[in-house]
Amino acid sequence: MKKIWLYVGIMFACTGIGTGFGLFLIMLYFWDDIKRAINSKNFQHSGISADPRFYDDDTVERMR
Repeated sequence: MKKIWLYVGIMFACTGIGTGFGLFLIMLYFWDDIKRAINSKNFQHSGISADPRFYDDDTVERMR
């Protein structure tokens, strides 16, 4: 989504004229950004290993 919608949403939200519409536009902008980041092919693994020594017994059993 274009950044213009973010700026228009901020303008509406701050002026009080179209607060609901402005918040909706801001929400759409960030939702599209999050959705694009999730669907990105460049997802990198954080490198954190799941070592069973650091979990309680119930969690280890559920992971098996």
